[in-house]
Amino acid sequence: MSVHSNKNVDGACVYLFDCSRAGSYSFAAAPVKCGSNPDCGLNISGSGELFEVTEEKGLFWIEARDVESLYINGARAEGKVAFDDVCTIQFDGRLFYLIVDGPLAERAKNMDVSKWLVFHVCDGRIEDEVPFGRLRDSVLRRGLDGTGLGICPSNFEIGFQFSRVFGFQGQDGSDTAEPVPVLAASSEFAVTCPMCWIKFDVGDAMSIASHESLRGDPILGPDQMLRFLPTTFNDDGVALDAAGMPSPDIACPHCRRKLPPNYLNLDQKIMSIVGAPSSGKSYYLSVLIRQLQDSLFRNFAIVMKDLDPSGNVLLTQMKNRLFSAVSPEDAILAKTALEGAMYERYPRFGKMVALPKPMTYSLSKNGAATTSMIFYDNAGEHFEPGLDIEESPGAMHVASSSAIFFLFDPASNYGFKSLLKGYPDPQLSISGRVDQQDTILAEMEVRIKRILAIDASERVDTPLAIILGKSDMWRHLLDRELKETLREGALDLDAVDSNSQVLRDLMLRIAPAIVAQADTISTNVKYFELSALGHSPQMLFDGRCAGMIAPVPSKLEPHNVEIPTIWALSQTTDIIPTVRSK
Repeated sequence: MSVHSNKNVDGACVYLFDCSRAGSYSFAAAPVKCGSNPDCGLNISGSGELFEVTEEKGLFWIEARDVESLYINGARAEGKVAFDDVCTIQFDGRLFYLIVDGPLAERAKNMDVSKWLVFHVCDGRIEDEVPFGRLRDSVLRRGLDGTGLGICPSNFEIGFQFSRVFGFQGQDGSDTAEPVPVLAASSEFAVTCPMCWIKFDVGDAMSIASHESLRGDPILGPDQMLRFLPTTFNDDGVALDAAGMPSPDIACPHCRRKLPPNYLNLDQKIMSIVGAPSSGKSYYLSVLIRQLQDSLFRNFAIVMKDLDPSGNVLLTQMKNRLFSAVSPEDAILAKTALEGAMYERYPRFGKMVALPKPMTYSLSKNGAATTSMIFYDNAGEHFEPGLDIEESPGAMHVASSSAIFFLFDPASNYGFKSLLKGYPDPQLSISGRVDQQDTILAEMEVRIKRILAIDASERVDTPLAIILGKSDMWRHLLDRELKETLREGALDLDAVDSNSQVLRDLMLRIAPAIVAQADTISTNVKYFELSALGHSPQMLFDGRCAGMIAPVPSKLEPHNVEIPTIWALSQTTDIIPTVRSK
């Protein structure tokens, strides 16, 4: 390991990683010079003095020297350049990362420079994973000219411009001058894995061996059946494993998780539910599945079924527990833990991480299944600022989602609680709860734009439903009546718009920060009110559940729970008929 340290300078630590060999890095404190001169704290041999890194009021700057072959973030180095946590350095064909973020530097120490990813900058579609020496040939073999391609070492998602490294000229003669994160694979034949949210071409899906002699996978371990790329098939087109056994089950080629039956044949729609800890996501999701199944069939003749009954078993158990309960104690749903039963550990970009189990459902109309919906019961802590999304990427599905539901909890908001003083609901009197919902919404925006590599000023087109939950306790605060949104077998979009405006006006009066945040995230924002329980739960004072708040089974009366999802489906599929009332 190559390590050089300047211990005589006080300041923020700056790390320089050499991508030519594993574990080669130097570090020093800012301000620090980089090059091969004696006064350079960061060493690049044979370079003279390349640049100096300084820190001014929390911002880091690179001041380049007059070096012809020096590139910073893919652009020729000229003068003084500001950067955030990391930037790419190229000098005489050599590649380096300059990092000023400690946790990111720790992760960079684990990068695998023996394998490099080739990916598309615009959407992260991964083309290949090969040794560095084969990167150029890999691109040429695919008939590509290098336009819009990036490369990075395995296990580290910040990329270099392919055309800059290998001297390719793009069709338009220009390149993006920003470091880009590896996202997911994508093509017209691609699907998104519901577990790791990386896209892959249908033809790259792996089969799962059936014969017991093939138990043991080199990535997942000895207890899992071998994953393999099929080369032989029986007369029915089913893949055969090495022992000649039919192997109909398939797996994602990235995380190797078994995919739901028929998953590749359906249009996948990830529905991401975001909310603060204790905002009621588990109750909402449990009630939603039941209400949505009933409403889709009753109003639109759409059949919603478990696509993966074994994978959905935990959510099914929660739903059954809630609606079959006799006493409040029986109706309590456990809080989702960060790595509890709702999570599984699978590899993602070379690391074993905890990922939420997907709950997948198929939607069929006229007997033909066309769409799959995927939900997750995330721990609220996964959306809080400060969580390392690379080490704990459990909420990264928001960047791959077809629709996002933000579950706003009025019972923890100071403005709503002030207006509801004296209302007999124990949720309003819980002490110690910090209202950080606007912060969580802001964190969600940062993650989405970081993962999608879009500018902070841009907005996504993903439908965003701001859901004001627990409306049974606050609906009287509205100054206008809300309209029925479902009528004559269709969703009334004008009624949705009208209701959304009424609710948005309410939020502007009571919690304007939520409105401000939502407007910067998506171009398609609607507001909805609902009550998952339809009543105020009660505080329990005796027995094993003393001190807990529980629903009263005899009072369960869900209200409008399915409407946000039906609206999201109307925006992302053609399965929901819509009308305009005007």
